[in-house]
Amino acid sequence: MKLYLSPTSPFARKVKIALLEKRLPFEEIRVDPWATPPELAAANPLSQVPTLITDAGEPLGNSDTILAWLEHAFPRPVLLPTTQSQLTRALRSTALAQGMIEMTVHIVLEQRRPQAQQSEALIERRKASLQRGVAVLERDFAASRAHFHLDAIGIAVALAYLDFRLAEYPWREDATRLAEWQAWAASRASMQTSAP
Repeated sequence: MKLYLSPTSPFARKVKIALLEKRLPFEEIRVDPWATPPELAAANPLSQVPTLITDAGEPLGNSDTILAWLEHAFPRPVLLPTTQSQLTRALRSTALAQGMIEMTVHIVLEQRRPQAQQSEALIERRKASLQRGVAVLERDFAASRAHFHLDAIGIAVALAYLDFRLAEYPWREDATRLAEWQAWAASRASMQTSAP
């Protein structure tokens, strides 16, 4: 398999971690998606990362699509819980983590605009969303260290991306359990290998 990624993309990082956790061999191809490299555009006309090329030569884009395909094609080790109630909780946490990544991306893109064109109200709204997300994770996330399922991967990547892009954002202040869990997650080989 081939994985097109940008080292700083949290979406690509989730896929890379899943591949590493499943111990699947893959070729990592680092690209700048903003430059629309021809090889990436041929595989994914949107020129987005991650893009996975399967062993059969089939291109897959979008991290959620790739993760679903990996779980179906390579079911062991499992990255999704098998009971309905556990799966529901895991998918809810996965969606929250994805939303937090998206909020962080929106803030970063807004802050890259010329100062006069930035919307401070929009930035503050996104930060409030992040704060609510962290509070829910602190309260509800069953911070298991027994499994590193897709929800845990998503949460670990979302929090690491917050640290990477918004280092001044004090998410740990009111989330001590989550911060302790994140320190544990960050020590995993797949997290260290995939760090930007």
